[in-house]
Amino acid sequence: MPISIVGAPRGLRFLLPLGFFTLVLLYAGLIHKTGQTNDFLKTIQNIHGGDRDQAEADKTHVRPANTHAPPKYKPTTTLAVPSVTDPFPLLASSTATPPPIPQYNVPKPGLHRDYGLSYVPPLFIGFTRQWPMLLQCVVSYLAAGWPPESIYVVENTGVQNSNANGKLTLQNPFYLNHTTLTRLGVNVLQTPVLLTFSQMQNFFISEATSRQWPYYFYSHQDVIVMSFEDGPDAIKRPGDRDWFFYDDEEKADILRPAAAGQKGYRTIYENCLRELNHTLDHEERWAFRWFQYDHLTLVNRAALDAVGGWDSLMPYYGSDCDMNARLEMDGWTMRHRRVGIINDVSVVLEDLAALYRDPNVVPTFADPNPIPKEELDKLQPPQDEQVDEDGQVNEDESNETDEVADDESEPTEQVSDKTAEKPAKRPAEKAGEQPTEKKHTKKVKRAAAGSKNSQAMDYFRTLLRVVDDMGQYKYRSDNTARNSWQGSQHGGFGEPYYYNADGFGKSFWILAEAGREVFRQKWGHRDCDLVKETALQLDDQWRVEKDWEDPPPSDS
Repeated sequence: MPISIVGAPRGLRFLLPLGFFTLVLLYAGLIHKTGQTNDFLKTIQNIHGGDRDQAEADKTHVRPANTHAPPKYKPTTTLAVPSVTDPFPLLASSTATPPPIPQYNVPKPGLHRDYGLSYVPPLFIGFTRQWPMLLQCVVSYLAAGWPPESIYVVENTGVQNSNANGKLTLQNPFYLNHTTLTRLGVNVLQTPVLLTFSQMQNFFISEATSRQWPYYFYSHQDVIVMSFEDGPDAIKRPGDRDWFFYDDEEKADILRPAAAGQKGYRTIYENCLRELNHTLDHEERWAFRWFQYDHLTLVNRAALDAVGGWDSLMPYYGSDCDMNARLEMDGWTMRHRRVGIINDVSVVLEDLAALYRDPNVVPTFADPNPIPKEELDKLQPPQDEQVDEDGQVNEDESNETDEVADDESEPTEQVSDKTAEKPAKRPAEKAGEQPTEKKHTKKVKRAAAGSKNSQAMDYFRTLLRVVDDMGQYKYRSDNTARNSWQGSQHGGFGEPYYYNADGFGKSFWILAEAGREVFRQKWGHRDCDLVKETALQLDDQWRVEKDWEDPPPSDS
């Protein structure tokens, strides 16, 4: 039966057509806004269904128009940034396993107990950006004989679980492959948020406290470490310091280590355990043992607890100057000791299988993002320190440039080109006497073993020369090209927790300068070595006037 409004009250006859007309206009407007009927229906569903289809609702969001002028964008950089390549293709397969390390570097089970330790001291390696650099560092520790189960990579990326869930790609600066690290046998810890250097150091203290570790090691991610496989090493590397020795006998022992395969050979890991044992026997109030400043460091947690930990309000620059000064004022020692070969690098080997001594891989490196010379010259020279964003500081504790060890700290003879030790000659056999099959087999095996060891040593020497060249390359300029690798990766746009790489770098330097200012205000002194340069005491923090005069303002 058709609906009729004839005879209806006069007001209703007027309102019904008006209401119908209004509904038609609303319907037409919604269709126009959503673009098609299906989207309109989805919009209706989202209105009534709450957040069930939030992703679809987001697609229909349009920013309200405004009358502001468009933003003025910065010039686009002219430096070409090549794609990052996987430096360890051998592990790219989902079923691949790491190759074996040199047999003489395989860590002995329970080695820590031989040095009077009740637990295996952990090695923390902080990471924020540049996965290839981190992977190279970890592999170098493993190949040099460090047990993987005692290595703790600290993911300090600020991307929450994006890496653990495989949401980031290799081109993203904050990419980290949890699967690869697990396959290598190392542990991965994750910071709850992105931490600064000083906060990262306090995170190490927190982890060590909760796990009841009184001593621990930490390392930069931009290093390659090696054991003294070729015996004494007389090379002076850019990051080396003047080594400390307790006496001449110890000096001779440390500077003339046994080579791999010889009696008394020790890996860098065993030397670190030995150093901890030796330090506990010789000193009570000790804080740090630096093995190439803080590129690899042994930490006594009690010392850091005694002075209140790291100053979290000094994000980067000034933080270790502050910590070292407070420790020294409180009577804790810090010494430079030698346990192995450490190179501070800014580039990555093209194939990390070289660290496993794969004879099919020739050790080579190339800078994937070299800085043109004209750009290199424009970079701001470093002031007191060099800082890594992964929570590590490369800093001279006394405002000096990176110095090398003096001649008295090194052995006098050059041994890098020595030949392999020959086995003793066997007595000449009687005329006409033929060796038995057993004797012949032993001779063949001995010759094969000698040849294999000789080949391994030749490969190590070649590899060491390449890695030393990588260290020299990082220090090729007096300016901040040394840390240019940190900003060489720019991918990841559109991925979870994406952050503009250039903006991240600029923010880092803003915070770094803020840390310098906090240091100056806290101590009333601008330079790093507070103990040698001032009469300040531990309780003088934030209580003294500045000891320098600011230059008068210019008339211009």
